[in-house]
Amino acid sequence: MKSIIQYEWLQIKRNKVSVILLIAIGMLLILSMVISWNYYNWYDQQQQQVSQNARHHWETQGEKNSHSAAHFGIYLFKPLSPLAIWDNGVDKHYGVSLFVEAHARNQLQFKAIEDNPLLARWGELTPATVLLVLLPLLLLWLAGNSIVNDRLNGTLKLMITQGVSVRKLVWAKALTLWCISTVMITSIWLTGGILATVLSRESFFTISSLLLLLLYNIYAGVFIHVGLLVSMKARTRRSALVTVLSIWLLAVWLVPRVFVQWSEKQWPAINTEAFLTKIKTDIAFHGLNSHGAEGSKEKELERKWLQQYGVDSLPQLPINWLGVVLQADEDINNPIYDKHYDSLYAGYYNQMAIHRWSGWLSPMMPAQIASMAFAGTNLQNSEHFYAQTETYRKVFIKKLNDHLRDNSLYGGRDTGRGDYWKTAPLFEYQPTAFINKWKQAKWSFLNVLLWLVVLLIGMHIIAGRVKNISNPVA
Repeated sequence: MKSIIQYEWLQIKRNKVSVILLIAIGMLLILSMVISWNYYNWYDQQQQQVSQNARHHWETQGEKNSHSAAHFGIYLFKPLSPLAIWDNGVDKHYGVSLFVEAHARNQLQFKAIEDNPLLARWGELTPATVLLVLLPLLLLWLAGNSIVNDRLNGTLKLMITQGVSVRKLVWAKALTLWCISTVMITSIWLTGGILATVLSRESFFTISSLLLLLLYNIYAGVFIHVGLLVSMKARTRRSALVTVLSIWLLAVWLVPRVFVQWSEKQWPAINTEAFLTKIKTDIAFHGLNSHGAEGSKEKELERKWLQQYGVDSLPQLPINWLGVVLQADEDINNPIYDKHYDSLYAGYYNQMAIHRWSGWLSPMMPAQIASMAFAGTNLQNSEHFYAQTETYRKVFIKKLNDHLRDNSLYGGRDTGRGDYWKTAPLFEYQPTAFINKWKQAKWSFLNVLLWLVVLLIGMHIIAGRVKNISNPVA
């Protein structure tokens, strides 16, 4: 086995195209890590600095009433996961910051895709992109040429006559390619882990990152064994080359693209303007307007509070009526916002459900879905951040409304100063727990693993049936 592995490695080194591809993929992996490191470093510094500045502006906004302060608002920023240096997922598409204010549930902002249209069309060079898209091409090339070359140059016949079984030969070739892919993947994983750990307040080397490493090795193994199956069946180098290139195009480009377009057709995303108009209309009919409109909800609210304090008119209340109405606005309108945003995310998740079906034709999208889940950069993680900001917003605004209600009377305004603004709660983002990451990644991870298991069994069976050891013309 050892001599076969050494022979296979020697054959790879002698093939100029293989060497060029190995060097090219290696250089792209290094370049992608440099790009990811630079972005991660830049964003981490910006996130800390801007978050501190936003808090400082809030605390030093000067003397004003609580409702004016609620409209002054504050920006919240999402810290990057350490594993984002490997796979930045959807963060650059969905945004990483939110402006918190009264009466409104704003959308995520600072989307890198808006500043770089090429990012939307071509994506970004990250270690995940190189390993998902380009490494399979290298492995298919190496594996696809492997056995057919031995058959054509007579090496396969010679080995068999010396007592080496085809099955043993094939497994030795697979092990050689596994070593190559594992070294490449593990090296870039360790490099990214060390760099991310230096910058981040969290550790890169977690169970999630270990599963990420395992996922990419399994994914690479799928293409190794597909290539070897092609090589066992191919009669010529040309047919092997055409077949592996066709498989690569089908697996990493055509199948994912078809399923993405199908999902968008089945569950089209509503544009931002139409979405916000829909919410505004719903609030107009079923919500509460705290700035002057009179309706049944406002009158019912007034009766409730007059009865509670046993008075006949709003000026007789020992509190500021405006604070009551403002908080009622939040309490009544928040469920309307929740309903529409839940519907929006449900549409995205329905699209993702269709994406997962592509796993029966290609391992590409399941691997991508699992990768983003383990890295903490998928859609669920973005929604997780958004949900925490909304929880914070509700507490933040209620504190201001209650202060206005309890510290002034009808027609007046409370006065907030620096010491009071400092009592506003700090936003502390809680990353997605590992158990939730696993739930999000589980079926996609197992899908990729199933591909590998089926191919391993198939290769083992077919290798035992290879009878043709003649030297057909290339």
